[in-house]
Order: sequence, then C-alpha cells, then structure tokens
Amino acid sequence: MNNRIAIIIRDYIDGLPWVDKIAGLTQVARISQTDSKIEKRFPISCDLAFEDACREGCYDNLTPDSSKKSIVYFEEGSLTFQRRIKNRLYYESTLRLVGWLNYNLLGGGCGSAAKYIIDIIASLPQMPVDFADFRGVTIEVMSQAQRDSSIFGKYTYNEKQTQYLMLPYDYFALDVRTRFYIIPECVNLPEEGCEECS
Repeated sequence: MNNRIAIIIRDYIDGLPWVDKIAGLTQVARISQTDSKIEKRFPISCDLAFEDACREGCYDNLTPDSSKKSIVYFEEGSLTFQRRIKNRLYYESTLRLVGWLNYNLLGGGCGSAAKYIIDIIASLPQMPVDFADFRGVTIEVMSQAQRDSSIFGKYTYNEKQTQYLMLPYDYFALDVRTRFYIIPECVNLPEEGCEECS
C-alpha cells in the first residue's frame, strides 16, 4: 500500500516547475563489485525504466550529480491498520520524502530549501480526496528531519557524490503522514460496480 501512497503524493509534486528527477517509493539496491569486494548501495525505484535507473552499470539515477536540477523520492516508513468501522478499514501510512537541490541549475546563488519545501506542502490537497480503492485520503507533512548527511546514510555515495551535499547544493527530508480507508469488497472494482464505494 505504501507504494501506491507514494505514487499519489508523487503525482501532486511532479508538476512543480523545479522538479527534475522524481520517483515513488525506493528501496536500497545493493551491488557487489567483485573486483574490489565492495558493496555499493543506491536508492532505486520501480517507477524508473531500467534504462533510466541503470547507467554505465550503476544504479545511480537517483543519486546527486551536477546534471540534475533536483531529485525527489520516497523512502519506506510504516503502514498501520487503525480501526474498522462497519465495512471500512482505516489505515495510516508514514513515508519519508527526500529532496536534493542543485542551486546552480535553479537560478544560482545559495538558495533556500524552505522555498521548495513550502512548494511541496502547498501542492498537497487540503481536503480528503479519493483515489480508486483509497478513500478519504489526507496527506500531511508532519515534520522536517534535521539537515545533515545522515539523510543519505543508508547509501554508499563516494567522494565525488558527497561533494553534492555541500553548497551550491542542498537537501532536505520530510516525514509525511497519509490517512485513508478502503472498503474490501470494492477493491479492484469499478466505482459503479459497488454501491458501498460512494
């Protein structure tokens, strides 16, 4: 379910003019280099075609480099069943949205991540919305993670890539909570096929 939630949120953000590379839910790709016995870890997403995700034998499409204006993707959080009310099952999802910015390609100067964070928050729906089987969806940014390189701590970026974590580059992480309910008998049915779905 978190994969679908990430896609819902991604689609709201994707239209922002400064967003360059965006993906839904990621996982850590672990690639062993046999010649040096070193394991490299990169974020990858099934949203990206293989040709986009893998360049020169390395899954690096979602890693910082100077050719991209920005990168936005989601990391797994939690999914919790909250309660059942009649035939409605209520859930709460948490995901982490990770953003990386290249101020050289975003107008120059040092910039401020706050502007881009506000854009993301403003792009999210203010009222509950329905998406196919997911009903009454509310999306809320709960907090901003402390800005330090631990945001990328699960990945093995080399020195070349870690230079993109210093000015004129920036980054941030937001913890996003999504609440919704589903009606089990309506899952994968067209809306008109289930009276309870409305």
